[in-house]
Amino acid sequence: MTKTIEQKALKFIDENHLIEKGDKVLVALSGGADSVFLLHYLMKFRRRFGIKVAAFHLNHKLREKTATSDEKFCADFCSKKDVEYVSVAKDVKSSAKKLKVSIEEAGREIRYSELNKTAKKMGCTQIATAHNSSDNVETVLLNFVKGTGVKGLAGIPVRRNNIIRPILCLSSEEIRKYLKANKILFRVDESNLNSDYERNFLRNEIIPNLKQRLNPRLEEKISNTSKILSEINSFVDKHIQKISKEAIKTDGEELRINLQKISKVDKSLLSILLKTEIENKFDSELSSENIFSLLDLLVSQKGRSIHLKENIIVTKERGELVVRRSSASRIQKTSYKIKIGEKAIIDGKIISIGEVKRKMFKFSPDKSVEYISKDGLRNIFEIRKWKVGDKFQPIGMKGTKKISDFLSDEKTSSIQKKEHLVLTNAGEIVWVIGLRIDDGFKVTSETKKILKLTVTIK
Repeated sequence: MTKTIEQKALKFIDENHLIEKGDKVLVALSGGADSVFLLHYLMKFRRRFGIKVAAFHLNHKLREKTATSDEKFCADFCSKKDVEYVSVAKDVKSSAKKLKVSIEEAGREIRYSELNKTAKKMGCTQIATAHNSSDNVETVLLNFVKGTGVKGLAGIPVRRNNIIRPILCLSSEEIRKYLKANKILFRVDESNLNSDYERNFLRNEIIPNLKQRLNPRLEEKISNTSKILSEINSFVDKHIQKISKEAIKTDGEELRINLQKISKVDKSLLSILLKTEIENKFDSELSSENIFSLLDLLVSQKGRSIHLKENIIVTKERGELVVRRSSASRIQKTSYKIKIGEKAIIDGKIISIGEVKRKMFKFSPDKSVEYISKDGLRNIFEIRKWKVGDKFQPIGMKGTKKISDFLSDEKTSSIQKKEHLVLTNAGEIVWVIGLRIDDGFKVTSETKKILKLTVTIK
């Protein structure tokens, strides 16, 4: 049995080209059965692969005594096998509270972050995690229940950048039989017995019943299906990338999707395109309901917006969808006072007003810099969002224009339009910030003192 399991893993690693001669592999070692097997296995076959092996342990500080015991076990295990070893302690519970995410999610983020840092310091070319086929089945079922696309049903990828899963072909049952046969000790994570966690509920209650009642080879069948779906996903990804280059642009913190260029894309492929691009840009996983809302938005009227998860807003503009994350730093006050010679930081913009000598004055096409006459102005200005009914006389024009109409003419997006700022003095609009000054405040040959107005992105 031992030989069969070893050969099965060897074949899997070779077929997927996971390890190359000369690699230094950093193993994520928790002390549990799977990671202990992985470290033992790679050490046993390191000469066959022509590699060096190191290990990393993260102390989550979730269960004080148990966590300390796990860390000591890993240190002792590596010492006996003469494996280069690094351990890091992080307060995962506090991080989860601070980031407002689950303990599981915080643990995952910290684990991969620390793994990458350690790999870089130790000169490791690959990071190996001990995900197995049982983990993959849990992932596929969890994604299926929650609603997902092809990517989610493809399960855990064999490789993601420098992260490899060398034992993804083995079940947890095979791994434990191997460890028992070879008298290799490992730690038991007591939290895995608690079915309050989603994954544990599947592992402890749902999957055993499915295997008993429907198919004892459930893991094998789902793994085979996820492999096929993974290949389909790779094929789809290539088409997505091609469409993305033509139809999607990143504009600062916004994602802009050209409606004309995606109009002929098949609906099912379009769903994957939108999901992939938004998730990649905003690092957030969208639900099937989010995707349905996006598809509905495509046939809605211009100016309509929808809210996805984690404050992601999508607005249909003239010829495009604009995706951005609403900021907690949006303007809370109705107005801000600013004196000549001062700067104000508002909504991610730095706005300044300063007096300059006439010889420093020159016209510029740069809309982020404007010059106005100081003559007759008060020392204190006000910065606020424009209001319905606001009017001004754009420089060079005869007569006044509503700010609302002016912003529309400037093709300002609906989202940006609502948040646009104006600079006023004594209640009169001096500058539609970043776009145009009022004609009544322009510099003329009779101007005695000049002010320079600037706006930059923080």
